[in-house]
Amino acid sequence: MNSYETSATVENEGEVHIAGVPFAPGTKVEVTISRKRVSAEEFVAAWMRVCADLRGRTGMEELSDEDICQEVDRYRAGP
Repeated sequence: MNSYETSATVENEGEVHIAGVPFAPGTKVEVTISRKRVSAEEFVAAWMRVCADLRGRTGMEELSDEDICQEVDRYRAGP
């Protein structure tokens, strides 16, 4: 096995404990920590809330999904 994925909760003092990993004691491993991903349903609901909020602003009532996606892409591309 080359990789193992699990989830944990950050404890006091910023500590994270992971037990029962499928590697032998002494095995060197790489550790990457990121916020747990939301489900597809939660992502879609959040996206819909963002779009509704944007369209609720004065002068943005006609903003299309494509307009919003293009702006997000421009932002991610950086300066």
